[in-house]
Amino acid sequence: MAGSPLRQLSVLIRYLRGERPSVLLLALLVPLGVGLQLVAPQMLRRFIDHTLTGSPADLLLAVAAWYLTAALGLLVVTVASDAVAARLAWRGTNRLRADLVAHCLRRPSRFYQRHPPGELLDRVDGDVTRLAAVMSALVLEVLAQLLLVAGILGALFLLDWRLALVFAPFAAGTLLLLRGLVGRAMPFVAARQASSADLLGFLEERLAGAQDLRTNGAAAHTLADLEARQDELYRRAHRAARVSVRWPATVQSLSTVSVVLALGVSVWLHDRGQLSTGTAFACLSYAMLLRRPLLAVTTRFHDLEEAAVSVRRLTELLRTDGEEEVDPAPSRTGRLPDGPLGARLDGVFFGYDPGEPVLRDVSFRLRPGERLGIVGRTGSGKSTVVRLLFGLQHPARGTVSVGGADVAGLDPRALRRRVALVTQEVQILHATLRDNLTFYDPSVDDGRVRAALEEAGLTEWCRELPDGLDTVLGTGARGMSAGQEQLLALARVFLRDPAVVLMDEPTARLDPHTERLLMPAMERLLEGRTAVVVQHRPHALGSMHRVLVLDGGTVVEHGEQTTLAADPTSRFHELLRTG
Repeated sequence: MAGSPLRQLSVLIRYLRGERPSVLLLALLVPLGVGLQLVAPQMLRRFIDHTLTGSPADLLLAVAAWYLTAALGLLVVTVASDAVAARLAWRGTNRLRADLVAHCLRRPSRFYQRHPPGELLDRVDGDVTRLAAVMSALVLEVLAQLLLVAGILGALFLLDWRLALVFAPFAAGTLLLLRGLVGRAMPFVAARQASSADLLGFLEERLAGAQDLRTNGAAAHTLADLEARQDELYRRAHRAARVSVRWPATVQSLSTVSVVLALGVSVWLHDRGQLSTGTAFACLSYAMLLRRPLLAVTTRFHDLEEAAVSVRRLTELLRTDGEEEVDPAPSRTGRLPDGPLGARLDGVFFGYDPGEPVLRDVSFRLRPGERLGIVGRTGSGKSTVVRLLFGLQHPARGTVSVGGADVAGLDPRALRRRVALVTQEVQILHATLRDNLTFYDPSVDDGRVRAALEEAGLTEWCRELPDGLDTVLGTGARGMSAGQEQLLALARVFLRDPAVVLMDEPTARLDPHTERLLMPAMERLLEGRTAVVVQHRPHALGSMHRVLVLDGGTVVEHGEQTTLAADPTSRFHELLRTG
């Protein structure tokens, strides 16, 4: 079946590459465990028959010793199989998680608009955790249980063909039933997992905005939405469980009937003198043993369907659907020249969605060391210009170049070594101050880190920290004010010493007093560097050489900052006057 769980799970094989010794060891341990399970009833048969026939005590002790050895061997094999399987599971799923995180880090911003953090967490961690057993020994275990069923039927044929004929139809019927049921629960499981991801996304969003919800009286509405989502998750989970529970119940009923019939046939043959007591006991032992693999296969097929749904969800996440990656294709290997860099946009058209242009025929040119301030109403395309220069987006028409090189052909790693971006939303990692500045680069020494903090005006603040550069910041650790966070963002740029600095409303979250404290550090950062600064407060562009005014995605004014500020007929002058 093209859509069967086993076919869908085959995509995970590549994550077990490099684990051949462990896989081969499992391939030996699992059949060995099956063989030891088959041997035990035979030894019990011999022990009972020898006891009833008055065999010597030494022979009985020998049979008991072999039985004990087989039991201990099965215990050792089971523990070893579980250990190897667990090791395989974690190593394989860790590789899968790494691929998923790397994929998400390369996605453009609209990817995160469609997939909230809660949903991504459910897929990257929840779905991968569900696959842990599958990627180690689940498929192998299903095959082992089927091997055990075949082995039990073979052993019964060796004991008495009439006993085997009692079990064979039930075993075959159970397996055929499973073959027909496989895949039936997958749509219901997929719906349940989608509802779970939606609930996690809802919780993540609402908890992040808990303060605003509480202060604006939306707490009751949030709880009502939560109850509705929980009810939907319950309904979907109930439907999935109702479909899934039919399998074990059906198999349990069939196996119970087979055990009763086996017991009845054994008693009948024993009464006729055609079956020894030990053989009858062995037959009953095999009957009880046969129930385990049939129930295990049933349960595992349910697990396989759960895992197949997770694989489908992860495959959908890994599919780009035509989205352009933030990180480059291998062919993008361009490098920037040494020294100061300029920047340029020529006839740029861009839109995030088809038919909804954000920029229309935008052009400007910055010489090395020149500063450009961009102002305009909300939604006029100011931030988009910065994203294009930083290589986060690429134009539909026109060219974006830095240092004379088309950004679309540059290796983003090379571009971002020379071009830095400062946004209004500063991400503070749950890590030390040092790691928040160096981003875990061990080659950056503490002297450079302290120099960057001094340039940003954070020296005194750093001295007050309990552990200095080793102080842990972020959620659950030491908090920071909005101004301190923005200065830390500037310190990151000082540490990199780029040729071009892009700033997207760096003072948007700051009050006027804090903004004035930030301005000296910004001036030091921009000194001698090419800069593009987006501001919602026109008066903050006093140090810019030139100003670009956008309206509706088009350039309505562009010129020297001092000239436009002094011209009462200019749009920039009007923006300064109205604030």
